[in-house]
Amino acid sequence: MLRKARADRMSCEGPTTVAIAEGALVELEKIMRNYSNPLCITDELIHSEYSSHLEDIIGQTCRWIMVNAYTHSAIQNFDGIDVIIGFGGGASLDVAKLIAGKTGLNWISVPTAASHDGIASEVASVSHDGYKYSQKCKGPLAVIADISIISKAPPRLKLAGLGDIICKTASLAEWKLAYEEKNEAFDKQVYSIVENALDNVLRDDSIETLIQAEIDAGKAMSIFGSSRPCSGTEHAISHAMDRTSKELHGLQVAFATPICLYYLQETGFAEHGYGEILDFMRSRQMPASFNEIGNAPTTFLDDVHHAVKIMKKRGRYSVLEHLNVDDSNLLSACQELGY
Repeated sequence: MLRKARADRMSCEGPTTVAIAEGALVELEKIMRNYSNPLCITDELIHSEYSSHLEDIIGQTCRWIMVNAYTHSAIQNFDGIDVIIGFGGGASLDVAKLIAGKTGLNWISVPTAASHDGIASEVASVSHDGYKYSQKCKGPLAVIADISIISKAPPRLKLAGLGDIICKTASLAEWKLAYEEKNEAFDKQVYSIVENALDNVLRDDSIETLIQAEIDAGKAMSIFGSSRPCSGTEHAISHAMDRTSKELHGLQVAFATPICLYYLQETGFAEHGYGEILDFMRSRQMPASFNEIGNAPTTFLDDVHHAVKIMKKRGRYSVLEHLNVDDSNLLSACQELGY
């Protein structure tokens, strides 16, 4: 019998409405019939291009907060607000989650790029002292993904979204390893949800398929009660890279995925080979070398050391710890991978 996450940490609620289509923004009008005083979190660019359009659709005037002006620690007055709309990229959605978590209000996810798997999750990324960490908040009431808006996002944002899905080749394998070796909490249903999302994207990397995969990944994390199914050592390496790199998160986790798969193949838990993922990345011009990601071997070694510490701090078993990988072995593997 599989040991599952503690019941008090689990949240099986997913978005009640999911719309992925050209012009999907019109679906907001139906949802907003139940609300009268929305707060919308966005950035300056999205506000200038779409704020009037959104207000016309819902037939209401929103109170707007620009994401770069929001401070998590500052005291904010949300009196009278009855729903939150996150309208933009990852930062806007994260702030919407944080405010929803703080106030207990429902929030609606309106992504403007398919750049990460947090568009339907209850976990927000928070920066502090140069580090990023995850904070559990609240899952969205609805996800409205308007392809006519998302398709206009810079192509590199879609690549980041692909990176945040293909890294599941490593996170799922490592999760299974951690369950077998350390009896970490595991759930077959959640595993299948993430695996299906991953397989769909490997077969078809269209915007629509990618967004659905991101939503499913978010749902899986909410069901399980943590990010473990979708986030392993490859994510910890990305968090370590954040100390010196400004590269997109999804491209960092993708870059760290082949090296993790290299060792996961050695354990026999990997369902996908590192060569397959490198081919996927290179065929789409995703960073797959130190030069392309803007890193150096010595810096990367330090990032890996820090990542193992992050995994231990979070109580997660890393394949690098399992195999007791040293620097010489890492450098040899990086050379074999063509980093």
